[in-house]
Amino acid sequence: MAREKVQRELSLKLHSKYFGPKDVEPEETIVLLHEEIEAIQLMNILNMYQEEAAQKMNVSRPTFTRILKNARRKIAMALIYGYNLKIHEVKNDFYVAVCSSSKTELKEISLYSEFIFILHIEEYKLTSKVLIKNPTFNGAAKPTSALPNLLQEHEVNYFITDKIGVGLKNTLIAKGIYPILKDTISFEEVVDLFK
Repeated sequence: MAREKVQRELSLKLHSKYFGPKDVEPEETIVLLHEEIEAIQLMNILNMYQEEAAQKMNVSRPTFTRILKNARRKIAMALIYGYNLKIHEVKNDFYVAVCSSSKTELKEISLYSEFIFILHIEEYKLTSKVLIKNPTFNGAAKPTSALPNLLQEHEVNYFITDKIGVGLKNTLIAKGIYPILKDTISFEEVVDLFK
């Protein structure tokens, strides 16, 4: 089970949040987390050592290394494949997706459950719930091909599930959707994750 996310210390103020090629029409947009661009700045512009940069961001050194690796991979993909690059804004207003076998509560939060709740959390409160059909229910579609675009259309920032494969995880992260692994969770516990 994944640990709860520690609050990152982010101080970088960005001049621009969108980058892309001028000579071709990009096929895709890759989302770079604010924490990832901060890691790039600390290592590649301010020339800090990883230990010092990790302390500045209030994360462990292995976590910092992972953040930096993800950032460099996304930047390389954008440069090599001609994708747009968008910097995700830090805000306390976001959407969380959770699969469920129930229309009223979060039960069996598997990738293949019948429904997906899209939860809007604003200022540490659950402000709305939208229930949609899960295209992967009963194996109708593969999660890697069906879920990333669906979740991106609903502007989802976080996806909570009990298990996830590496392919789906990487595809979601590239689209700015961050997986959180939990065996079980309630609506109240979803909100508490972000406090």
